Amino acid sequence: MTSKPLTRAVVRMKAMRAKQANAKVLSRRGEFNILWAIVAVVGIALGLFLIFYVFHGAMPSLGASNTLTVTAEELGGVLVVNMKAMGVSAITVEAINLVPSGSSASSCTAYLNGNTYSGITSLPASGLSITLNPGDTLSITCTSITGSPTEVEVMTTSGTNVAPIS
Repeated sequence: MTSKPLTRAVVRMKAMRAKQANAKVLSRRGEFNILWAIVAVVGIALGLFLIFYVFHGAMPSLGASNTLTVTAEELGGVLVVNMKAMGVSAITVEAINLVPSGSSASSCTAYLNGNTYSGITSLPASGLSITLNPGDTLSITCTSITGSPTEVEVMTTSGTNVAPIS
């Protein structure tokens, strides 16, 4: 009679150990899932931060990266205006004015990327539609200047660029 209660106790002990081992596995599996959830949340948050940081820094610079560099120079009665487009997209030149208003220049020759451009024969010039792609240059040389201009204004689709005549 003593063997039956001992057998039952051994079986119960084995069953309890199996339940404890099962409970440990389940708890470890739960911990593992929680760790992966934490890693995923941190990864998503870091990814969103990087996307915000990159686009917040990149978008304003992309918008400002389309620029037109304008220089003007007068030497011996000859006015030379040089424009160079820089950036990532095209810029359209709409008008070129001399400041103060009333100043003018005639007998002008224009060169677009080194080739003669017949669209500009005098300054001020309005109603233009000259598309300059990044890297393109537009040079204007005028020989007859009246009114002592001090600046050249170049109006584009993205704004007005002013260059002092040196």
